[in-house]
Amino acid sequence: MLELHTGLIAWTIIIFVLLLFILRRVAWKPIVGALEERTKKIKDSLEKAEAAQRAAENARAEYEAMMAKASKEAQELIARSRKDAESARAKIVADAQSESEQIKQRTLREIDLARQKALEELKQTAAELSVSIAGRIIGRSLAVKDHHDLIRQALSEMHNLSGEPN
Repeated sequence: MLELHTGLIAWTIIIFVLLLFILRRVAWKPIVGALEERTKKIKDSLEKAEAAQRAAENARAEYEAMMAKASKEAQELIARSRKDAESARAKIVADAQSESEQIKQRTLREIDLARQKALEELKQTAAELSVSIAGRIIGRSLAVKDHHDLIRQALSEMHNLSGEPN
């Protein structure tokens, strides 16, 4: 059955202890160092990832702030443009009304001048007809000086009748 061999047990223990000592000297320190180095790299990577995430969040917050500012500036620009357009429209309307009034006044003056000219021609024609009729009635022709004197007198009387100043 089972027999215990003390020599074999002793040699197994000695070899095991010797193997542990050699492994500790040769393999244990490099394995533990590699594990510690890997742990440190993982920890550094996690810290860098957290820092990158914080930087990304900060950049996103700055971007949103810039977009809000740009939107506000765009709204202000639109409002200012509308105000400028309304002001320009009001100025154009005012200028058009002013020009229309000037044209109206000029037209009224021209109409008044044409009316006065027509009245003068009418008076002149009426005076000439009156002189002609008077000459036929009298039966003689008038001299040019007499003719002019009669025209002036007739014009003066017509002015007095119409109420217009001389």
